Amino acid sequence: MTKHQDEHVTRLPQVERLYLDFDSFFASAEQHFNADLRGRPLGVVPLDSPHTSCIAVSREAKAHGVRSGSSIREARAILPDMIFVIARHDAYVRLHKRILDAVGTILPVAKVRSIDEVVCHLTPCEAAQGKVLSDRIKAALRDAFSPALTCSIGMAPTELLAKVGAEMNKPDGFALIEARNLPGSLSHLDLRDLPGISKGIGARLAAAGVQDIDGLWRLAPKQARRLWGNVETLLHKTVSERSSPFPGRIYPTTSVTGMPRAV
Repeated sequence: MTKHQDEHVTRLPQVERLYLDFDSFFASAEQHFNADLRGRPLGVVPLDSPHTSCIAVSREAKAHGVRSGSSIREARAILPDMIFVIARHDAYVRLHKRILDAVGTILPVAKVRSIDEVVCHLTPCEAAQGKVLSDRIKAALRDAFSPALTCSIGMAPTELLAKVGAEMNKPDGFALIEARNLPGSLSHLDLRDLPGISKGIGARLAAAGVQDIDGLWRLAPKQARRLWGNVETLLHKTVSERSSPFPGRIYPTTSVTGMPRAV
């Protein structure tokens, strides 16, 4: 590697975020609470009614094509022996609080994005551990709870990218997204797989000839902002110097969704 190439690599945004997303959380929680439900197709419903719909389904149900939002009738048309339980939100909240404690034994939790999604900020030493760090978190959760309660983890330079990574290899998955591998590491995704691309935004991008991740990456900053509001580009193409606890780093001024990025 030449001196110029080495300087370029060191200036790329580094991996600083870990996003943890539990798999089918409500359904997995019920399987955790009741071992008899593990390995079986399960739907969590809001009330005891034959006309209601699933707010969560287990991975066993998903494997047969049942999705969250399916009605009981639709689910049973696919899986006649599917089991349904009524949601217990208080129990899920209590479990969530215990989960935060378990994750905290490995990494401090920086942000709670929802009952089943959390964000951790990484130091360079922590980021360098990669999948080893992910496996440590999963082992801590498995030891504190049960194998039924799994999560998928993404590590990346920004929270948005880490969230995309957490969703890439579900269930019980891991993905490391590094700036030097962009946009190639995302090229297999559909545009709608990116958080923030609604049906309306997708239509605007399509009208501008943007059909995939590579096309989004190629957009000039001004064109991207015109199509998508206050956004610099897809991820790290346009970056600027910002104050940082880690000297020598550069940071994007905004995320893909246009929200200012917290350091």
